[in-house]
Amino acid sequence: MSTRPNFVVIKTDQQRADTIAALGAAHMTTPNMDRLVREGVSFTQSHCCAATCVASRAAFYTGQFAHNTGAYGFDQWAHHRTWLHELKDAGYLTSAIGKVHHMPGDDPMAFHDRVYSENFTEYTSYDDYSNFLLENGQEDPYKLLTQNGDWLSKCNSAPFPLEEKYFVDNFIGTRAVERIEKLDTDQPFYLHVGFVGPHDPYAPPQRFVDLYADREVPEPKVTGREFDEKPPQFRRFMEQCINPATFSNCPGFGVYNVQLSDKSPNELRRMRRHYYGRITAIDEQIGHILAALEKKGALENTIILFTSDHGDNLGDHQMIYKWLMTEQVTNIPLVFRLPNGARAGEVDSKLFSQIDVGPTFLEAAGLESQPRLDGSSAYQRLTTGDASSASDRVYCEDNYLTMMRTEQDKLVHYAGQDYGEYYDLAEDPDESRNLFDSPDHQGRIKELQAELLDWVLSSRYLRSAPNGQARPHWPDYHPEDPYILSGRPRPERTKLP
Repeated sequence: MSTRPNFVVIKTDQQRADTIAALGAAHMTTPNMDRLVREGVSFTQSHCCAATCVASRAAFYTGQFAHNTGAYGFDQWAHHRTWLHELKDAGYLTSAIGKVHHMPGDDPMAFHDRVYSENFTEYTSYDDYSNFLLENGQEDPYKLLTQNGDWLSKCNSAPFPLEEKYFVDNFIGTRAVERIEKLDTDQPFYLHVGFVGPHDPYAPPQRFVDLYADREVPEPKVTGREFDEKPPQFRRFMEQCINPATFSNCPGFGVYNVQLSDKSPNELRRMRRHYYGRITAIDEQIGHILAALEKKGALENTIILFTSDHGDNLGDHQMIYKWLMTEQVTNIPLVFRLPNGARAGEVDSKLFSQIDVGPTFLEAAGLESQPRLDGSSAYQRLTTGDASSASDRVYCEDNYLTMMRTEQDKLVHYAGQDYGEYYDLAEDPDESRNLFDSPDHQGRIKELQAELLDWVLSSRYLRSAPNGQARPHWPDYHPEDPYILSGRPRPERTKLP
């Protein structure tokens, strides 16, 4: 048995933070996520680094924000060095089952072995789930769901149309268990398990639909005035969700193409119940993974991270889907289970950014963090409970938007525009009132804008360079070289021939 810790990352897609029963979501059935909460450390104010799938995952694994990788949306990023390469170079066996969502999709990245599965059924030579369906003579379930004529009227929610054994998240959970069973525990391992749900289509197997059929669920949070206070891009997305017929460039199956203006409260509750059912279906697979680790004798020497790439508005703010910097999108579940159940059941309510996961894992493995990484290790905070080093700012970048959030307020900068978003979260946690134009808040907004500018430039110039190698210090020829001004000795660096 290796003395170095193993790592298992279980990542869902598009799961909101308020969907785990043990963390207060009484409408949920999540016994295995609850187990991780009971046996682990939960970070209730954890935030992703981008509001869409690919960009969020690029930031997670490269350890770099979008302004350093160029992956703001559905951009290529697999060519970047990741912190996973450090683990691989240090002797870790690295495996990925399911959704990683890098571009290009078939790049092995830093994984020794892969089982591929992405959002929709992709009939490509490398997609293992689509090949599994083809080998078993099954039709594309997403085609069956979305081309039956009434898909959008159902808010992109319906029971999975094939036998449960063909459900994509069951396929991923089964393959993850098989991978664990074959592990050689004398070699430390890193296992990524990427579930496709609860990303739309909201289509769990029938028994999970039945589980939530008569359950009371939270109503979407909508105010009458927020539409008029949002920036034009925000309003455009709301208009698209309210009445997509005014737009001509959206695929007919997209959840963002659901017309909300004619949906009743019961129809929105039905949509939410299907979304929650899909989370419970994934929860069942998580139970199988935990049992396999236990049977293998690896559970107590493994750091498990359960998280998601971003959330879903689910009708809040009169929107479905993601892309914008609402709390429903950026605040995601994040639970660490430490070896031997250390700090079991504890909750950390300070801000936490997914950009810090890579440096945290490297320190846990006894490796040095790399200067190209934008984040910092939270290993001591995780293992001791000392949150004094917790950052008082988290950041999120996506599609011309940059969010800076503190514990009390939030600024969303719209690149090149005179407008934006500012919320006093202490007074308005639901973000119902945009105060960006409020005269009483201009001083605070200017302060946050200045901080945001310094953050972007410091990260870009002093942390991550385009080639993935960090600049060790300001260039010698700079007229305000900080080492000259301070009198500190300049670090040695290798001179080019």
